[in-house]
Amino acid sequence: MKDYEQIISICDRSSEISSSVIDEFLINYAARRNKLELEMNVKFAAYKHITRQFPKEWENRLKAQYIAHNIFKYDGSIKKFLNHTEIKNLGNEALEYLKYQSENPWKFSFSFIKENPYKDFYIMTDVFRGNDFLLFSPGTTRTLESLRAILWFNLISFNGSCWQSFGPIGAYQSFEPDDIFFFATELNSSIEDEEDLLSDVENNPIPYMMLTSGATNPVLASGKDQIVHLLAAYDIEKMDTKSLAESFRTEYNKGVYKLSLKRWISHPHFAQAFYDEEIKILFLSAMTEKGFDALVKKFRLYGYNISPDPFIRVNPSMVATASEILGRKIDLLEYEHLFSKEETPENKEKLGKLNALMDLIMNDFNAGIKPDVESYAKKSGVHIDTVRSLVEQVLNKLGNIGR
Repeated sequence: MKDYEQIISICDRSSEISSSVIDEFLINYAARRNKLELEMNVKFAAYKHITRQFPKEWENRLKAQYIAHNIFKYDGSIKKFLNHTEIKNLGNEALEYLKYQSENPWKFSFSFIKENPYKDFYIMTDVFRGNDFLLFSPGTTRTLESLRAILWFNLISFNGSCWQSFGPIGAYQSFEPDDIFFFATELNSSIEDEEDLLSDVENNPIPYMMLTSGATNPVLASGKDQIVHLLAAYDIEKMDTKSLAESFRTEYNKGVYKLSLKRWISHPHFAQAFYDEEIKILFLSAMTEKGFDALVKKFRLYGYNISPDPFIRVNPSMVATASEILGRKIDLLEYEHLFSKEETPENKEKLGKLNALMDLIMNDFNAGIKPDVESYAKKSGVHIDTVRSLVEQVLNKLGNIGR
């Protein structure tokens, strides 16, 4: 059994050295010697629309984390610094600490908590490297007091007994590993696997640091169904849309069929498919696991041997956060616009009700009052699931404000 109290003493001493050597000296030294400050400020400026949401101290801490990673990462500048007179003058203990860190590179890790064996100690599973590691992190303990995070993003260093985090802790309430992979591929289309993703994070961690802007976005759900975008694409040489009409509501426009699965097209499942006659590809889309499974089973029932696994699984919170970080709208389904309906007087009336509801919900949030979903549904005549979805959208939006 591990002697956690002994490990704590090692961690405390490591933190003391880190504070005096790295925080108070090496960060500024590296920024000056390697001309990192100008390069860093240029890179951060590309995300000023995100960083201006953060408290000033948070942005400064992210910049310090960026420089520390540049120093201690694999092939970082620490090995060159060890020969500098200024470093040698720091004293034997500091020099031994820096030598050890140069032999044990720091790295960024996306991970989840597997176990909490002792106060402030966490057995973490790195979701892209696949290994477990012991992390000492009082900051994680403090974060969990106010946020139910399911995924963590840390810059970690090894002290000989366990890992410790350096700088701001990324703690995500609704992001999952698939969400991070989705963001990475939107950021860099050449990424194909976990190794590519990890290399991208190590080469340029700043965009991944910006994911903090969506940290408190909640997991969306309708009853027991998690709301999540599920998409897949399959090569289908020929499709008999007439036979499918028994189970699907069929629409056609400009060489594309839209196939809405009956009894599964409404909230929250939105199970639908698009078949492009020109490129002969079938696209499946749903907003719940059940809806996607129902789509797959129905097509397989008609003889289409398609995989049951989605190609993309991403939470709406990540789509919104990624769009904001990257500064562009992310369209998951390019064919949807072909089947948008013209606005009718009936639709205008519905939209008016929804706008009025949104005003009431925003007023409640501004007053610190929890919206009464059932009451609003009865008074407005709007389905309770729609009212609940509006409340979730407001929560989702407010999660990006003021951090």
